[in-house]
Amino acid sequence: MLYTVNIKTNLKDLRVKSEINQSEFARLCGVSRQTIHAIETSKYTPSVELALRIAVILNLAVEEIFSLNEV
Repeated sequence: MLYTVNIKTNLKDLRVKSEINQSEFARLCGVSRQTIHAIETSKYTPSVELALRIAVILNLAVEEIFSLNEV
């Protein structure tokens, strides 16, 4: 059985709540601002390493930021 799995994220809401702009967040993560934008708009799925780095920066569990959206 084949199905598509998309990653759902609430990164933008969490980042804004933490009062960090995209550029600063990208710098903290070691990626470009465009990468953060692409993750926030579900156009790019982060690597495990980047997802863990994002979780550490926000002081949250990965599951609080990303979830599976099975289609």
